[in-house]
Amino acid sequence: MKILVIDEAFPHPLDTGKRIRSFNLCSRLALKHTVHYLAYGTDNSAAAQAMMRANMHPIAVQRQAPAKTGPLFYLRLLANLASADPYIVTSHYTQEFNEAFHKAVDETKPDIIVCEWTPYAAYVKNLAGPLKLIVAHNIEYRIWQRYLENERNPLKKWYIRKQTEKLVKFEKDAFHWVDGTIAVSVDEGQEISEINQQLSVKVVENGVDLEYFRSGKQEDEKPQLAFVGAMNWRPNQDAAVYFAEEIFPLIRKQVPEASAVLVGGDPPPQVKRLGDIAGLTVTGRVDDVRPYVYQSAVVIVPLRIGGGTRLKILEAMAMGKAVVSTSIGAEGLEVNNGVNIMLADTPSDFADRVIQLFFNKPLRKQLGETGRKLVEESYGWDLLAEKQASFMENLVSDQ
Repeated sequence: MKILVIDEAFPHPLDTGKRIRSFNLCSRLALKHTVHYLAYGTDNSAAAQAMMRANMHPIAVQRQAPAKTGPLFYLRLLANLASADPYIVTSHYTQEFNEAFHKAVDETKPDIIVCEWTPYAAYVKNLAGPLKLIVAHNIEYRIWQRYLENERNPLKKWYIRKQTEKLVKFEKDAFHWVDGTIAVSVDEGQEISEINQQLSVKVVENGVDLEYFRSGKQEDEKPQLAFVGAMNWRPNQDAAVYFAEEIFPLIRKQVPEASAVLVGGDPPPQVKRLGDIAGLTVTGRVDDVRPYVYQSAVVIVPLRIGGGTRLKILEAMAMGKAVVSTSIGAEGLEVNNGVNIMLADTPSDFADRVIQLFFNKPLRKQLGETGRKLVEESYGWDLLAEKQASFMENLVSDQ
């Protein structure tokens, strides 16, 4: 197959869940098929070079990404009220990308075009010819509905409601513009199928590199917690603040020596400030998350907002670590509460599960072993890449 992927950026370095998934699956596609990858970036960047080393063909569209802070950002948000499309679509749609996209279609003559994020389906809305596919890393309007549920500021809540309404319409329309969709969980796959019953939908779960993330020595564990996630993503920001303000004090009350490390790049001011709390460390971007996880007794996923499935849980399980998560954090994963994970949805329950694991090393060991077994059986990238490739090959052969 000849495949043209369109995306917001080249998926490298592998420092966010979306990048990790996109790079691992697309690089494996490139072992058997021709993959051109069109994204905002520069031709000579480290990211573009990483794509070429993985046998992909990057096509860069140069752009100065709009800032997400400052007066101009708020003016753009205000101006978006006049648009029928949500801000996450209009902020990524440019004439430069559209021209580069149509040029790439003409030159590469793809069998299938892959929108590697749902907002990029705007570029294929009226395109005839090649097959079109959306990779739905999340059902985006679900995330915004949860923003709405958790927002307390009346003005922000009003704006989020407007954005959510527009996003629901855009996303449901987008699933009628394409020939197929890849979802990351059974639940989301079923919801997409209900939106368009004629659409070919395949579930390809998120995965983990089973060699890179391996069980390590656990005897040096401290009464420390690790939360890993890109801190430029709003659900992770909300989770960090929620944990620090509502859960961590309950843990410290019972275990004064307890500590927690929040690991992830680009933390905004409200997350950086959490490092001033006794026992809390905010690292910013790190080259390797594994040392922080290995030295922690428990990995936490205190998400209240989100969609898709959490790579951070799979990575922790692959390293043999006990995980405490909210139900939303573990959504879409075939996990069993008390068997390979602990689930808790209130601050007091979350704190209780953490404290229980601090003092029960055999239970931590059991959760770590059953978690590792789960990811070995179901979540390796090679297995998932083959599932995605077969789905795309069938779409093309049935055309």
